[in-house]
Amino acid sequence: MNTRNVSSALRVGIAGAGAIGCTLAALLARAGARVHVLARGASLTSLRSEGVRLHRRGDCLQAPVLASDDASGLGPQDVLFLCAKAHDMQQLLRSALPMIGPETCVVPLVNGVPWWYFQALPGPWQGRRVQAVDPEGTLSALLPATQIVGAVVFITAERVRPGEVVSDNPLLMVLGEIDHAGSSARLQRLADWLERAGIEARVTPQIRDALWTKILANLTSNPLSVISGATLQSIYGDTRLLAIVWEMLREGLSLAAAFGARIAFTPANFIREGAAMGAVRTSMLQDFEAGRRLELAAIGDAVLELATLQDIAMPVTERVIALAHFRDEARAASDDIAPVDPTQLPKPNKEVFHEQCR
Repeated sequence: MNTRNVSSALRVGIAGAGAIGCTLAALLARAGARVHVLARGASLTSLRSEGVRLHRRGDCLQAPVLASDDASGLGPQDVLFLCAKAHDMQQLLRSALPMIGPETCVVPLVNGVPWWYFQALPGPWQGRRVQAVDPEGTLSALLPATQIVGAVVFITAERVRPGEVVSDNPLLMVLGEIDHAGSSARLQRLADWLERAGIEARVTPQIRDALWTKILANLTSNPLSVISGATLQSIYGDTRLLAIVWEMLREGLSLAAAFGARIAFTPANFIREGAAMGAVRTSMLQDFEAGRRLELAAIGDAVLELATLQDIAMPVTERVIALAHFRDEARAASDDIAPVDPTQLPKPNKEVFHEQCR
């Protein structure tokens, strides 16, 4: 590790005290960073009274952090991690604006296709909005591309109570500038601090290539977990679910290739590593079971939006996303769904049925 880049304490802002935000806060605070957490409600109360607590591989790390619900009191940061669901990002970013100075490096940690995907991207799509996640261009207008560092996060964590999380799997974050290829001093400094905190940090000159790995991981696991209730181990290990995963992965790889992405994994390794994550519930399944809004727009709808731009068919993916939407809507309106009376169903045309089934 390049120790000269970690000689002075880094001012780290964490906007959002969910599972990932608390994991980062605990590890970076232990590493010596000055951690400031923008939180509210029960999370704010817990962080102020007990600090942040991380249970990891049998150990419990408890670290004090400065927590507030007023970003003005926390002030500009060297680095600001935006830790929120895609549908909550606009509200979070607005509330965190006082933490962003002219030199602040802003790292959005989101699942699925990020709103900044087409920002500063050379070629025919430059400047286009991802309608599914930023329909009015608000996020693009609030934050210039020059201040954004793209990040692909491979961290599984679960919040057990406000301010307290569990994370046992390996920790990895891939970083890259979104407005140019290559590295930068701010990337190297951030990577060094993450390494110091025990998080493997990789700097890539092509962040969108790395991003597609996470997009495909989200796509093949999250919606399917809502439909099936399965953990990652089952999604990537049970032959019945794996058959669907393979088709979704094939469709997703075709889309990634159409956008010029160079994928660094083989499908077999992708499946193997997914199964190795163990009996972990996806974040979307956790949200579904808790009655929270699902990230289907960023993880599913945005991918299908990109497929439409490239005129690429994704029939299996489209059906899985549709089923996940149905499960979400049925959960929200379960009391309004009348039971079906089988005697009122139309009788099938047997001749047509037999002809279609030949």
